[in-house]
Amino acid sequence: MIRKKNNRKATVILVATLLCISGTYAQQISDNYQNEPASYRKELTGHRNEPASAQNEPAKFRCHRIYLNYGMGYANTIFDKIDPSFINANYSLSSALELRYAYFFLPKWGISLGVGVSDFSAKATLNMEGVIPHYNDPSFDPSGHQYYDLYYKTENLKEKQQIRALEIPLQFHFEHRPSNGRIGLFAGMGVKAYLPTITSQSVFSQADGTLTVTGYEPFTDTWFNDAPHFGRQEVRTTPATVKLNYSVDAMADFGGLFRLSDACDLYAGVHAGYGFMDILPKQTGKKDVITPERSNLFVINSLLATNILAEYNKSNLQKVDEKWNRWQAGIKIGIHFKIR
Repeated sequence: MIRKKNNRKATVILVATLLCISGTYAQQISDNYQNEPASYRKELTGHRNEPASAQNEPAKFRCHRIYLNYGMGYANTIFDKIDPSFINANYSLSSALELRYAYFFLPKWGISLGVGVSDFSAKATLNMEGVIPHYNDPSFDPSGHQYYDLYYKTENLKEKQQIRALEIPLQFHFEHRPSNGRIGLFAGMGVKAYLPTITSQSVFSQADGTLTVTGYEPFTDTWFNDAPHFGRQEVRTTPATVKLNYSVDAMADFGGLFRLSDACDLYAGVHAGYGFMDILPKQTGKKDVITPERSNLFVINSLLATNILAEYNKSNLQKVDEKWNRWQAGIKIGIHFKIR
């Protein structure tokens, strides 16, 4: 009798233990099931043909892109080549608006081609002086000699330059974004054709600054300072325009992409460019800084249109490069559209 009671107790304990173990296991399975994503839960329940939640689907790859970018920053000018004691550059700014089509042949790699319009604005204060030896001036003929040495000097003369050009950029791109991430990295490197086909110009502010010219005739050892042909006068002239040469520039971009939607990103970053070719006019086509306009007036040609760098090297021990290779650096923002 005692043995039967012991067997019953052992059976009850064994059954209770098995029930505890199976209950614990079932609870664990239930917890794991609740923590799995919806797509996995549907597979467990047998609904394999139902799509997963759209929120968990990866963004579809879009190989066609449209870029609309605007960049601005600092650029060098011809003023930077001359001693600051003669020419003090007040500012030099660049800006560009571009539209590109890009094709991504791999999820992270692509190539783009486009067109843009660029603008370079600069201002400087000119306190320079120089001499043009053996100057031919048909409008002034003292003692039967029309040749003399022309000395000129400017005081606080303000010159503003504006250069516009067309650009055709060709660039390779790298784009990296974590899966379903809202922020990514963007980098680009390439070249662009720089076509200053729109006429560039320099403008001297009206009645802002003065010009003093003096003539020296070595044959008679005579100085000429008499007005109106010589002497000090306010500058009220409009300089000639100038057509610059073409160039090929290297360019680079780096920044961040901020997801606005599946089909649109906001881009913000930095950019830089360097021109390999001299964009100044050919040396044979340049003019002297000071040239006569009429019998008693003088015209100051803009530094873009003159041989000022060659003349500067003649009278200064520290020579400068007589070519102007344009470069720029700044920030860029834009909208990148993704097309299916």
